[in-house]
Amino acid sequence: MSMSSALFPGFHRAGLGRKPTSAQLRLALQTRKLDGLCLAHLETLLGNALPSWLRTFKAEKGLNSRKRTFTPILTFWAFLSQVFDPDSSCRRALSRVQALCAAKDITLISDCTGAYCKARARLCARMLIRVLRHVTDAVAMAAGDFGSQGRLLVMDGTVLTLPDSDANRAVYSYASGQKPGCGFPQMHLLGLFDLRTGAWLRVVKSNTRRHDSFLAWKLLGFLRAGDTLIADRAFCSFAFIAACQQRGVHIVMRLHQARGVNMRKGKRLGKADRLQTWNKPVQRPKNMPAARYAAMPATLKLRIVATQIEVRGHRPEPMYLATTLTDARAHSSEQIAALYLRRWNVELFFDDIKTSQNMDMLRCQSPNMVVRELLMHMIAHNLVRLLMVQADKQRPAAEEGRLSFKGTIDRVNQWHCTLWGCRSAKQARERYGELLRLIAGDVVRPRPDRREPRVVKRRRDSYKLMTQPRAEMRRRPEPPKHLKKAV
Repeated sequence: MSMSSALFPGFHRAGLGRKPTSAQLRLALQTRKLDGLCLAHLETLLGNALPSWLRTFKAEKGLNSRKRTFTPILTFWAFLSQVFDPDSSCRRALSRVQALCAAKDITLISDCTGAYCKARARLCARMLIRVLRHVTDAVAMAAGDFGSQGRLLVMDGTVLTLPDSDANRAVYSYASGQKPGCGFPQMHLLGLFDLRTGAWLRVVKSNTRRHDSFLAWKLLGFLRAGDTLIADRAFCSFAFIAACQQRGVHIVMRLHQARGVNMRKGKRLGKADRLQTWNKPVQRPKNMPAARYAAMPATLKLRIVATQIEVRGHRPEPMYLATTLTDARAHSSEQIAALYLRRWNVELFFDDIKTSQNMDMLRCQSPNMVVRELLMHMIAHNLVRLLMVQADKQRPAAEEGRLSFKGTIDRVNQWHCTLWGCRSAKQARERYGELLRLIAGDVVRPRPDRREPRVVKRRRDSYKLMTQPRAEMRRRPEPPKHLKKAV
């Protein structure tokens, strides 16, 4: 390095101070500190659930190749905390990043949320899918091996509401009978869950209203031999059961309402328990491909179990179950009925996701960002399930009940700052262990006879429903006050 001055060649520069740090170098140092803090926080909270490649993720060209304040690591950390936050706004996520900078004596980031929103749009959806699969595998590893029983899966559909933006309206449809501009676009989902751990394994989305049985074919490739799939009667069709049986997947489903049942036919396996033969439909269904219809077997051997639920709140009439678990010695009719009753847990999973995780209505204004928001919600949900699985191992073996999903999310939100302030890895492990002990103590006790009516006690303001687009209603003159009172 030359120590002579360009203007005064004979004047030596030694003793005049170091060369000013360039803006690019300052940005690199700042982003390195922020990435290190975010990675330390994620590693403390997630442990092995954090993919190793995420620590060095950087695109060589294109998006995420420039040096920016919002790196993929910082953006992922802020997006994840935003999904956990009940308010779930970009302003609060940016304020959380500013609080992290202030706690570690780093130059504060601007209050403008534009940079953060653009950084979220630069996050690669494939990267989020890889993170989701890694977290899902971490939940399975934390739960342990269930031996030769295989996975116990459950699936069901739900509907999410999207913001009424022009971009969302162009892709997603309204509810049936809804006037344009007066409602909200809807996203139809079919989710597949692990019944033992509650992990959200896969999802299929549709931009229009589709029957759940149609979307179920897209999840068929994820099922593997030895799995047991529990679903309601919407999926109980000859073609779908045959496809599952060909893959070595067992099913437990409620008999479809359109299929007649005669408990006098077939081989008797026990009381209200019959082994019957179903024949292939004579005519190919309208929406079924010809190749799929030709690959279907001619007959199916299915076990039909008749049971009656004697629990308050359930229907008193008999319920017929169809299953491919035909060995009555290995699986009694009582076990089959108890297994199907566990299907109700998928309703609780969706209730946790849409209520406790505030996913009932997404916030992003474009279809591309809606997909990223959905993936981040799935990652957040499985991370909560990972904490619950780890905390469940600290409970007594004979203790009844299940851990609270809402309580786990609340503790994750409140323990952010506590995990930031760790001075060493040992202190971080101790605080993480204390967090797990608190989660393990928050148990929801069994409530078998609980029945609550679906009513609302609080009276809301009696505003009229929107029957015209907002722009048209603005142009309408307001009626006089005396006429408003009369109405």
